[in-house]
Amino acid sequence: MKGNQDASQRRATLADIAARAGVATSTVSRILIGEKSLSIRPETRERVLDLARELSYRPNTRARSLQARKSFSVGLVIPEVDNPVFGAIIRGAQRVAVERGYSLLIAYADKDFPDQDLYARLVEDNQVDGLLVTTLQTAPAFDPGRWNIPYVLVNRDRGADDPKVMVDYRHGTRDAVRYLAGLGHRCIAYVSGPFEHYTGRTRLEGYKAGLAQAGLEFDPSLVVECDYGRPQAESAMSQLLKIKGTTKSRPTAVCAANVGVAAGILAVLSRAGIAVPAQMSVLALLDTFVADMLTPPVTAVSYPFIDLGRAAASYLLDMIEQGKQSAVVHALPRQDITVRGSCGPVPVTI
Repeated sequence: MKGNQDASQRRATLADIAARAGVATSTVSRILIGEKSLSIRPETRERVLDLARELSYRPNTRARSLQARKSFSVGLVIPEVDNPVFGAIIRGAQRVAVERGYSLLIAYADKDFPDQDLYARLVEDNQVDGLLVTTLQTAPAFDPGRWNIPYVLVNRDRGADDPKVMVDYRHGTRDAVRYLAGLGHRCIAYVSGPFEHYTGRTRLEGYKAGLAQAGLEFDPSLVVECDYGRPQAESAMSQLLKIKGTTKSRPTAVCAANVGVAAGILAVLSRAGIAVPAQMSVLALLDTFVADMLTPPVTAVSYPFIDLGRAAASYLLDMIEQGKQSAVVHALPRQDITVRGSCGPVPVTI
């Protein structure tokens, strides 16, 4: 009885699958690693894959690593652990890693507690086969040439000939401004993230492009920079409200760099007795589930961040398995402008 129980609980092997599928063990191995050059009938491939699922087959990573001289793991470096955007990128990358037999190691690059050995531990100690990098602003500086390891920048751009995958913030922001202009708004402000960052620069470009396409002039006084924190967002909005009483018109709509910035803007408007959207419209340039929790719920531009994680991980694993680094540049368009309760027609008077 004990022997039968041990056999039933024994971890399935390539040989088990091969015996039941009626093919060679090497054929099973090549099918399971997704070898594209393998010439085999589709029904045989499907039979092997079905048996692998039925037997709950998992590769012996240690043996596989020794044979291939690889760790079958990749590192993903993120700057924030509580940001839903990075959570979505992780989910997308994790799905691809699992599908292709890799492990995903998450490393937190905390700007307030710099870890000078972060990349060294990933590459030298954990011996990851490649890196997905979502931040370039935290210590230590990312230096791919130091280790000669495949990497992909995720929603970041150093201006170099890097492999990178990103969402199209420029066109998304342009469309957001055009949406507000379509509601009749002619004085549209923008509370931005830091312009030194790729995201801040490209959104500003999109803001200017949206104004131009709507026939509106760019006014630098309507753009205020903050670092995404709520206190800084409140200060920025308070600055924009001071425009009233000068020779310029106070804005009737505001684009917020993200939902957190929008929350700070709503707080200032509430304290000032300015109704949203009756007297002021607020639109966030990056959607998360938090937008539905605000009062009123915030209209926001949504992007396919899970798809971003999937695409970045797929490119990285292709480079690892093909043994070469390629300068891939891929941009994913915005998905939609999710209309909620924070935007409305331009008020008759303000």
